[in-house]
Amino acid sequence: MSEERTIVSPLIKMEITMRLILKFALTCFGVLILPGCSIFIEDCTKHANDPEAYRQCSASQGDSQAQYELGLEAYEQQDYKTALKWLKLAAASDSGRTAVYMPPAGGQKYGTVMMMDTGQGTAGHSGAQRLLADMYDRGLGVRADHDLARRYRDMAGKVTSREY
Repeated sequence: MSEERTIVSPLIKMEITMRLILKFALTCFGVLILPGCSIFIEDCTKHANDPEAYRQCSASQGDSQAQYELGLEAYEQQDYKTALKWLKLAAASDSGRTAVYMPPAGGQKYGTVMMMDTGQGTAGHSGAQRLLADMYDRGLGVRADHDLARRYRDMAGKVTSREY
């Protein structure tokens, strides 16, 4: 009986390893290949004759300058809820890494989280960070939070010092 275990055990280990490799390959495909497919990205150039639609399209796809412009426009119209939405998106920094979850395999109880590089990180839009600092300082559309305002000002200062 122990001989059968010895023979079966390497086969089970090989099957588990192959399943993990397949899951990893599928995850890599989903993270690295699919986001570049045109199915997931709208071609904003089709809005070339409509600057507002072009800016909206660009902002919805992560263009921090377009997000800042939409946030600034909403801020000037005193639509602080919309301003907050777009300014937070524009102000957010990106480390250039993302967490990828690998589900449990081969009888494991827990999955694994791996960090993968997604490209060069960004510091966030300094204008959006300064405007958010002002909103939190003055309590415009949000509860006044001077600590958060200071953090946004500090972020904007770091961005500005790196730009020069």
